[in-house]
Amino acid sequence: MELPNLRPLRVTVLGEVILDRYLWGDVARISPEAPIPVLKVERREEKPGNAGFVAANLRALGADASLVSVVGRDRSGSLLREILSGMGIRTRSMVADPDRPTIVKERMLGSVQAVHRGTQQLLRVDEEDASPIAPARERDLIARLRTELARADGLLISDINKGLLTPRLLRMAIDGARSRGIPAIVDPRLTDDFSIYRGATAITPNRYESELATGIKLTDRDAWRRAAELMVRKHRLDACLITLDRDGMYLAEQGGADTYIPTIPREVYDVTGAGDVVLTVFGLFAMAGLEFSSAARIANVAASIEVTRIGTEVITREDLARALKPESAHERKIVSIDELRIALDRERRAGRKISFTNGCFDLLHAGHIQILEFARAQADCLVVGMNSDRSVKQIKGNHRPIYPAADRARILAALEPVSYVVIFDEPRAEKIIRAVRPDVLVKGEDWRGKTVDGQAFVEAYGGRVVLAPLLHGHSTTRTIEQMRKAKAD
Repeated sequence: MELPNLRPLRVTVLGEVILDRYLWGDVARISPEAPIPVLKVERREEKPGNAGFVAANLRALGADASLVSVVGRDRSGSLLREILSGMGIRTRSMVADPDRPTIVKERMLGSVQAVHRGTQQLLRVDEEDASPIAPARERDLIARLRTELARADGLLISDINKGLLTPRLLRMAIDGARSRGIPAIVDPRLTDDFSIYRGATAITPNRYESELATGIKLTDRDAWRRAAELMVRKHRLDACLITLDRDGMYLAEQGGADTYIPTIPREVYDVTGAGDVVLTVFGLFAMAGLEFSSAARIANVAASIEVTRIGTEVITREDLARALKPESAHERKIVSIDELRIALDRERRAGRKISFTNGCFDLLHAGHIQILEFARAQADCLVVGMNSDRSVKQIKGNHRPIYPAADRARILAALEPVSYVVIFDEPRAEKIIRAVRPDVLVKGEDWRGKTVDGQAFVEAYGGRVVLAPLLHGHSTTRTIEQMRKAKAD
C-alpha cells in the first residue's frame, strides 16, 4: 500500500494538553530505606502529551495544527507552550488558568544496570485537577474554538475526562464542525454514556471503553461488529473504529459497511500514545478524503510502529511510508547512515545498548553466524556494518565479492540476531563506527594483539571492545578455494 500524498490541511485539536516528563536511568540496587529500586537518573525528557501529542503528530505528518485547551499559569504551562511553539503548533487558543495546575505525568523508567536489559516503567506520578472548568473559562474556550473552526479543515477531539471537555463545550464543538461541513473525530473518554459525542463524524474507542459504553463483551468478531454498529446507529455517527489491542481494529460505517483490520505483529514495548496516534492518523487521512477503511488501515500501521517505542514518539510521514512499503519485515532492517542515526537515537532514548560488528560477509558461513550471535548477546540490539562492493574489491581483490552488496545485505538482515544493516564504502570501518557510537564493538579473536578500527574512539567514551571466539576451519577464502579445487577435480 502506497502512502497517499496529502494536500496541506488545517486541523484544530481540542482536548487536555499534558506535560509528559520522563526520567531515564539505571537500577543498580534496592533502597536500604524500603524494598524499592533506586533509580540513578541519567537523562530527563519533557514532551507534550494527549492533545499536545496529537498536534505534534499532525505536524510530523505535514498538517497545520492549532490547539484549543487549558494549562495552568505555572512553569509547566509555560514550558508546554514553548515546546509546542517550537514544533510549529499554534497555541493562541490555549487558555492559561490561574485556578488549576498544568497536568503533568512524570514517568520513571529504569533498566538493570548489570546487564542493560529490561527498560521499563517503574513509577508514574500525576499532578492534575480533574474538576470541571469554571463557566467563565468554558465561555472563553467556546469563543476561541469558534474562531479556530472558521478556518479549519477538520477537528480532532482528545477526551481523557480531566475537566476540560464539558458537555456544553463538546456539543458546541461537534455541532460547530457539522455546520461547517468538516469532520469531527473523537477519541472518547472512559464512560458508559457516549451520547455526549452524538453527531460526531467518527469515534475511536478502545476495547474497554467500547465494552463499558455498549455493555457488550468484546470477545469475538461478532461482538466487535455488534458493538461498533450499535455505536454508529445509537449516536448517529458516520463511523466507529474500535481498537482491539492484540486483535487489531474493527470499523463499522453508517450504511452497513464493516471492515476488520488484523493487528500487525510487532514486539510491543509500550502502548503509551497508541490511541493518540490512531486518532491523529485515522482523522487526518479521513479529512484528506480517503475512505474510512483506507484511513483505518494506515492508522493500524502507525499504531504498530508506536507500540515498539518506549514513551510517546511522533510518527513521521517517513516512518509510515517505510512501513507501508511492499517489502518483507527483515528488509526494513537495511538502512542508510542517516536512517540509522535516527533509529539508534530512538533505541538509546529507550535505554537500549548498541553493539556493532563489521565485515564483508561474502558467502555467509557458520563462523559468521557464531560471531553475529555473540555480538548480539553483548547488548540489546546489533548493528552490522557491511563493506560495499567497491571497498570489498579494495580489500580482497577484483575477484570479490562473490555476491553484490544488495544480496549480502538481504541475507544478513534475514538473520534473527541482526537489528540493522548499514553499507559503508570505505575499506576501514573507523568512519561508520564514529557514526554509530556503539556501546560494544565486536571483532573476531583473530584481531588479538592488533589495532581494531574504532577501538580508541569507542574506549574514549567508555565503550567496550570485545573479541569474539572463532569457529576454526571456517572462512570465506577457504570456502572459495575448496569450491575451485572441487571444480578443477
